[in-house]
Amino acid sequence: MTFTHHGKLIHAAAFTVLAALASVGWTKHKAKLIVLLAFSGVAIEVVQGAQLLGRGSDVFDWIADCAGMACGITIANWTKRHRVKNPPKRPGEYPGREVGCQKAMEPGFQAIVDSMLEAGWARGEIMRSLRRLISADNMTQKENAKVEAKLAIARAMARAGRPF
Repeated sequence: MTFTHHGKLIHAAAFTVLAALASVGWTKHKAKLIVLLAFSGVAIEVVQGAQLLGRGSDVFDWIADCAGMACGITIANWTKRHRVKNPPKRPGEYPGREVGCQKAMEPGFQAIVDSMLEAGWARGEIMRSLRRLISADNMTQKENAKVEAKLAIARAMARAGRPF
């Protein structure tokens, strides 16, 4: 039996995603979800151990699956607790919409700042970092818009039968 970190990380990541998504969609059946995912991990190892795939079973893969499952459920629980409780009053623009957004965002923002202060970061460092994160997000959105525009042009040219 060999222990490779790369394979274990893949197992943990896959089960993190599975558990997080399943937890969000299957909120009232947490115990069933845990059992189902744990047995799924076992089934994967049994199939691998049958030598049909040229791979062997590994109990550490199943442990990585369970660790990923715990992370996924934790992430899902955290997102449920931190959901925005005051959505917009209605779709589209209206007077006071941005103020409403700020009010809805303020508790989460304050929680981030408080946790960073508690961890030992200075307020100035926190605010500069938040500004940099906002700037990076703006640049990402601009780059994504450029890529989407290029894709739209390429699709239109392909539909028109023109090489791009």
